[in-house]
Amino acid sequence: MKKLTMYLIVSALLLVVATPALALEKVRFGVPPWPGVEVKTEVVHQILDALGYPMQKLEIGPPIIYKGLVSDEVDAFLGGWIPQQNPMLDPLLEKKAVEVAQTNLDTARISLCVPRYVSEAGVKTFADLNKHADQFKHTVYNIEAGSGMNTNMGEIIANNVAGLGDWKQTGATVAAMLTQVKSMMKDHEWVVFGCWKPHWMNVTLDMVYLDGVPGTEKFASDSKVYTVVSVDLKDRHPQVYRFLKNMKVDAKTQSQWIMDYANRKIPADKVAADWIATHNDTIATWLDGVQAADGTDAMEKIKEKQK
Repeated sequence: MKKLTMYLIVSALLLVVATPALALEKVRFGVPPWPGVEVKTEVVHQILDALGYPMQKLEIGPPIIYKGLVSDEVDAFLGGWIPQQNPMLDPLLEKKAVEVAQTNLDTARISLCVPRYVSEAGVKTFADLNKHADQFKHTVYNIEAGSGMNTNMGEIIANNVAGLGDWKQTGATVAAMLTQVKSMMKDHEWVVFGCWKPHWMNVTLDMVYLDGVPGTEKFASDSKVYTVVSVDLKDRHPQVYRFLKNMKVDAKTQSQWIMDYANRKIPADKVAADWIATHNDTIATWLDGVQAADGTDAMEKIKEKQK
């Protein structure tokens, strides 16, 4: 009997040793190829990694991301730009198929911009542009045809909003547009161009956003960026959910991330790591009430990682 009991004890111990610990389920983030969202998601990735929560980044566009949030293939998305993405997001919210966990950025904006010297000369709104049409050469510099900004500006021109009916717009990549703008600003020329924040242009160019007028609402708008999650994230990953509920950034911070990553070509993981290392106060607010995977205080894990 004693031999049998000992055998059972030893067998049980061997079974425990041989059975691997259950792996935590990965939290899957949809990540479109937008510099701001790429760095923001990398910041989250490094924080979750320090806390012991595995994460997977899925490099896919918004339409696929929103479908994935409903079909249990994506758990979270940090780039729900509103109102521009309302046509994709609103139907899902109405059906309660997804949840907005937080407005992670509430100071985003899209409009036309002019150099500060042009603003100081009296160009403050869309209504002021046509008064100086010759100086602007009747031209708006904008991003590529097919983009929402290009399409919406085309409608403004077609509808003769603010007297812009005889104006034209260019269509180029963001890099090409900003190269042209910087060249014209260097020569102190008058130029008006499509602009938005967060973006590195807000760090490098001395520019002023124009206020909209009736008829420009689809183009010139204050925007927000939502953290959109699957409806069951709070149940499957409660600590990650709480972290995402707490997480907010500002346009200045994200513009600097974009500047470092997209303009200075610093790898996203280094941009994220350097920022995390110098912003413990901010991270502490994000991790308020959050526990690491082993049940310990989340912020303590961040500090341990930094030693």
